[in-house]
Amino acid sequence: MVTDIAKPFIIGVFIAGIITFFFPDDLTVWANDHQFLSMLAMLAAGIPMYVCATSSTPIAAALILKGLNPGAALVFLLAGPATNAATINIVKNIFNTRALMIYLSMIAICSLSMGFFVDWVYGFLGIEAQAVVGQASEMIPHQIQMIAALILTALIIYNFLINLKQNPKHSHSH
Repeated sequence: MVTDIAKPFIIGVFIAGIITFFFPDDLTVWANDHQFLSMLAMLAAGIPMYVCATSSTPIAAALILKGLNPGAALVFLLAGPATNAATINIVKNIFNTRALMIYLSMIAICSLSMGFFVDWVYGFLGIEAQAVVGQASEMIPHQIQMIAALILTALIIYNFLINLKQNPKHSHSH
């Protein structure tokens, strides 16, 4: 499992770090004023981006921490992994362009619908997404978080070294 998730996880955490550092803190104002536009922006970002669920989750969390509405983050989480470039190419080659357009349209409609629903639920219940995401880390004591992070890091490094030893020629080509 570590082999499968290590690379996308590291990429997702790296991109989330960039978002957390560089994105403005007042993203909330824009996202709340332009709910539909923020969802369309996440749809546009998610469709061509080659992300899997493992890498898109920390990216979405970082965007929510910066103030993006949870519906727009959900649009990114749903559309990104379902519509990456490889999937688009396969659908077009196996079926045809018409089937691809239907596929992309359905992904877009379903993602946007679920995004609006999530924002409605958050509004109806009076939940502030930034506060919920920010408090999630408080549920687990800091020492346990650090131990878990160190274990995960050690597993990723160990797995990388094992793969390097098993495939020395293949590892250098990436």
